[in-house]
Amino acid sequence: MLKERIEYLSKRKQIARKDLVEGLVTQAHFANILAERYPLPEDLAESIAGRLGVSAPYLLSANAQDEQTMARAEQIFAQMSVPATMIQEEEVHALEDRHDSLVIELTTALMKAVYYQQLNDAAAHEYIHTSYLNFYLEKLGRPDDVQLPRPLSKALLFYKIQYYRSKLAYVDVLTHVTRLSSLTEPGSELWLSIQNVQMEAYIQTRQYEAAKNTFEQTMKHVYDQRLFHRLSSLYVAYSGYCFTMGLVQEALSALSMAEANLVYAGNPGDLVTAIANNRIVMLTMSGELDQAQAEIERFENLLRAETEETQQAMKPLLWVYRCEVASARKSWGVLAQGVHQLLSCAGTEDQRMNAVFYQSQLALAHGEQDVFLTHAQACLPYFESIQQSMRLESLYEGLAVVSEDQRRYKEAAAYYRKLVYLLRNSR
Repeated sequence: MLKERIEYLSKRKQIARKDLVEGLVTQAHFANILAERYPLPEDLAESIAGRLGVSAPYLLSANAQDEQTMARAEQIFAQMSVPATMIQEEEVHALEDRHDSLVIELTTALMKAVYYQQLNDAAAHEYIHTSYLNFYLEKLGRPDDVQLPRPLSKALLFYKIQYYRSKLAYVDVLTHVTRLSSLTEPGSELWLSIQNVQMEAYIQTRQYEAAKNTFEQTMKHVYDQRLFHRLSSLYVAYSGYCFTMGLVQEALSALSMAEANLVYAGNPGDLVTAIANNRIVMLTMSGELDQAQAEIERFENLLRAETEETQQAMKPLLWVYRCEVASARKSWGVLAQGVHQLLSCAGTEDQRMNAVFYQSQLALAHGEQDVFLTHAQACLPYFESIQQSMRLESLYEGLAVVSEDQRRYKEAAAYYRKLVYLLRNSR
């Protein structure tokens, strides 16, 4: 790991290896040191560290993997592998960004990146990548190719799982969840969290029998060990399985069970949001629009008890819900007002793209074909990138019909082909 650290520091300082060792040691001998064929002498470390602007221990201890170092890295991983809402901001700031051991330093950076991602702190997430992580991810980012110390391997897999979940790339999520599960003690809090993600990934990749088996095995473990604080999250995951299988009432019942067991949850905030989200989405998709509207209002009332910051963060999501119900009802005036509100408070690309999608549907409903094409083509690449089937079905159909009306038959045929492919693969 000394090699990666020196390469990173050299790149940051824009020093070529030839210049780094000029007058100190031959490039061939230095290459052997970096390949760990020879140890790095202290006097050479002092000289090279001076040229790189760091301390000698920062180089001499880069490879450190002693028991104390591994224990510290494991501690950081355990501390940061819980939901971001359970982590105090002061805890994160207290973790030093630089450490003599690269195992500890890189584990910290990976877990901080996950924390920033969960909080939707795009600026901090981008900075930690451009200033540090991107280099190491390129060098060490494939845990199947590179043998890494156990805590660092776990941190990297955890990071990859969150990354691929954010991209809805569930085949990759499943691959990395399986690897992380093999490194995790069965029955631990992390293991239980991994089972939820694994079930989610099985559902998204249509491995329904595996998803049900995961739920049943995990539920048995939870009851055997009396880990009732995990019941709500398990029922939330199970509701997703039921809804995907077309068992709408069973899915809604699972959400009621999740809500009933919130009394055992140590930090119910995230679960309340997940339960409300799933219930609103399920009711909307199944055409129970009055009930969906009632749930939106209920959720909004619950949020009034939260901090102003939380209320503002959830505001765009509430407008997405309202727009979805208005669109399903074909209440175009209500939808137009909702889109205006959503555009004024949208904070993420997903929220902005949803607003543009609703703009396209409004234009289509009013026969404004050119306006529809502008908005539809603006949001289409985003929904294709995340394979959002519901949005794509509406967009492809609308684009095909409008293209045909405008006698752009080649484009119409292309959109119809995409629509047929989508429908075949989503049934």
